[in-house]
Amino acid sequence: MEELVEDWSNWNPMALDYSNESLNKYIDEAGQNFVEKARAPLKPSEMLKKNAAKKNATEYPYLILKKKVNLITYSVANFFGPKHVHKIDLRPNSELFKVFFKDLGSLEAALSQLEVFPHLMELHRTRFGGQEKSKSEYMPMRRPGNKIPDSPKLPAILPTARGQIDLKSRTIYFSDNTNKHPEFLVFPIVDSSCYKSGSLLAIQDVKKRYLNVKFEFNLERHGAYVLEKQYEKETGVKPVIQQLRCGRILYRNADVDDEDVNLCEDDDKEILMSGFEKCVNCQSYTMIVCKICEMPFCDAMCWSILSEQHDQKCGTDQKVEFKEEKFMKLFPKSGLPPRRSMVKITAFEQSNVLYVRPADVVSDVAYHRVLSEVWKHSKNVPKLDQPPVCGQIVLYKFEGQVVRAMVLNVDNPKDICVVCIDFGSVEYTDPGKLYQCSDYLSNLPRYATPVKLRGVPTRALTPHLRDAMYEVQTDMVFEIRYHSREYDYGNHMQTAVLIHRENHRALNSFIKKVMAAVEPDLHKLGFKEDFLPHVAAPPGKNIDLIITDNSFLKVGIIYCTPAILAVEITKMQRTFQDYGENIAKAETYAAPKGELCMAKYMGKWCRGVSMELVGDGYPSILFLDYGNIVPIHVTDIRAYPEQFTYPVLTTEYVLMDLPKELTDAQTKRLEKHLEVGAIVTVDEIVKNEENNYSLRIEGLQKLLS
Repeated sequence: MEELVEDWSNWNPMALDYSNESLNKYIDEAGQNFVEKARAPLKPSEMLKKNAAKKNATEYPYLILKKKVNLITYSVANFFGPKHVHKIDLRPNSELFKVFFKDLGSLEAALSQLEVFPHLMELHRTRFGGQEKSKSEYMPMRRPGNKIPDSPKLPAILPTARGQIDLKSRTIYFSDNTNKHPEFLVFPIVDSSCYKSGSLLAIQDVKKRYLNVKFEFNLERHGAYVLEKQYEKETGVKPVIQQLRCGRILYRNADVDDEDVNLCEDDDKEILMSGFEKCVNCQSYTMIVCKICEMPFCDAMCWSILSEQHDQKCGTDQKVEFKEEKFMKLFPKSGLPPRRSMVKITAFEQSNVLYVRPADVVSDVAYHRVLSEVWKHSKNVPKLDQPPVCGQIVLYKFEGQVVRAMVLNVDNPKDICVVCIDFGSVEYTDPGKLYQCSDYLSNLPRYATPVKLRGVPTRALTPHLRDAMYEVQTDMVFEIRYHSREYDYGNHMQTAVLIHRENHRALNSFIKKVMAAVEPDLHKLGFKEDFLPHVAAPPGKNIDLIITDNSFLKVGIIYCTPAILAVEITKMQRTFQDYGENIAKAETYAAPKGELCMAKYMGKWCRGVSMELVGDGYPSILFLDYGNIVPIHVTDIRAYPEQFTYPVLTTEYVLMDLPKELTDAQTKRLEKHLEVGAIVTVDEIVKNEENNYSLRIEGLQKLLS
């Protein structure tokens, strides 16, 4: 037996383990031992979220649920009831999510709801009273006799699959017929026949600018929007009214009517007695006079016109006289402003067409001089002694204003279409407001020039877009940029970009952003029907209506729109179609009951409201602009964007003096007499205290007998 080693001084118990590479654990090729790095401190926003999560976990009971269907979003609050749910913690790419409830009673109700619909989600864990329990610990024991059988395994939900429509479960009556939605044609104001050789319009509009002119303010004209706002000052000055009128802003005194457009003799004498004199050139009131001959003049422009005569007659008894020849020579030339020059907006015609004028000092003075000349020579002018003709230059007087106008359409002798040539706005007016215009006023320069905004599409005007258009006309100055190769020969105008002088932002992009629809998030609450304004025909007698739907004549209900506003429905359709085809990306959407949506009917996207959901994938949709109710599959429904604030122009009417019950034969006779798209002159429209409308059409009883 070998002797034991007595010297243990060189023995190292760690040497074996140290040299054994299998026991060494490294994290990189450098061979450094792993050291856990200190965590970075949380940001203030993350700290607030962490504290809020702790607070919710301690104060509110919650369920941790596991998804069985991938389509579950924040709308799970509607599944449990919004009055029960406090908060939902739904994380992307995770099959687990938390639902915090307001109290234990709400949690118990949610557990009962889970038992009824086990194929949507299942319980993973629950917490209340400061303790967290698993599913097996919480679920109560049941007796064998009362055991609820397990729910059958359902196949995966295919939202694009179209099954049969459940007609028995529906409680709301829907349209039996499949009538197409009527289309209303937009008739041009001016056509090519108006420009035949030798016509007055061909002489006045050589470039044929007004061949494609449009009137986009029909809703304004018939009371769909508030157009006037009164401003009062504490200085004792008369209140001023701001009026939005067919694409342009104007101001007038509150006490001025249509006929009171000139100063009366008493006001004229009072101004002259206060120390003012009338300028020899423009007849405007001024206090600037020559110290020698006391000749009154306004500014440098008037002085340049009168200086030659003044030098010859000053100090003599001769008076300086006004000469139109020299006055006209000093006006700058009209036409498209130069590139990169400053301009001001005078009016909007369409969503992408506006009128501008030069904003330099000389052109600005000349523009207002033209307006003052029109005002000065409008005193005591006679009215038109003959009906106006297309292309005729007239004076248009309204609400204390006098402007030059060109007649564009006289198809309706009582409703003449004119364009205010110094602004660009198109209006319809009574011929009694048109006056004769002299050749001198007709030949004055026209500084308002049409411009097409580059990249901005043609769309119907929403209230938000109208507000934006009027807002940019308040003394804003823009730099106009364009290239000659971008001239639009089809519409006879230049395509350009307007850049705001102060913030250097393009007006084009601003208008495009305002009018562009954005698909809303599906987890957010939608809009109700009262989100949209409603415009109905006023109560009265002998009113023209267009029938948009007659599928409910069996119960004595018909949907109509005013004949003067029906074309606006077709104008909206282009915007709706673009949203449904190009903007909305969700493949399916089931709008909750009572909320607005966009739905496709016979290939066209229209706006509607969800009336009923029965679980078959076909919600009942009421099409607001027409009136029919149709089951539409969820793949043909999209969420309603908040940018679509067009007013509803279709109204539900109850037919008066009908029998309580109609036979099928009587209903067919009514449908044939009141066809979809037909214009009907009703004898009377009645509105009750509850804002419900009724129609009286004489001869219906005779038709049904």
